[in-house]
Amino acid sequence: MNEDLTTPDRADRARVAWELYRDLHGEEIHYLIADLMHLADVDEHSGGGAHAAQRAVSDYIAEQPVWPTEPEVPVHLGQIRPAGQDWTTVATGDDTVEPMHVAGCLRGLLRKAELRASEIQMHIERLARGEVVTASNGTAFRVIKNPANDG
Repeated sequence: MNEDLTTPDRADRARVAWELYRDLHGEEIHYLIADLMHLADVDEHSGGGAHAAQRAVSDYIAEQPVWPTEPEVPVHLGQIRPAGQDWTTVATGDDTVEPMHVAGCLRGLLRKAELRASEIQMHIERLARGEVVTASNGTAFRVIKNPANDG
């Protein structure tokens, strides 16, 4: 990790790949990130796509203090924990966003965990109330208040 690089420097390193992807597929940036995770799975990178994403989030968070502006600390965290792994934040909301909205951001992941489609909205409501939802494959979901906001 090169700590001399700023946020714009790091963004510029990825811009060419993003522009090529966008021009070919015309999609949003999160699709490129998901496709990179699939690439890590297919090419058998150590730990696969989920591990690559966890490392990327970890690196991103670790690099934030060296960037010129400090991001706001989110109030609500939407998290996923594949069986046997650590919790990973995949959705956030500030003080203007209700936990229900953050829980709704987990809808696609709830579907992929093969929870019954007819029960997804019920699970989103449970998550918004602070409950943990666990799929039959052991994948768990939760929406919590960010502990970084305490104290």
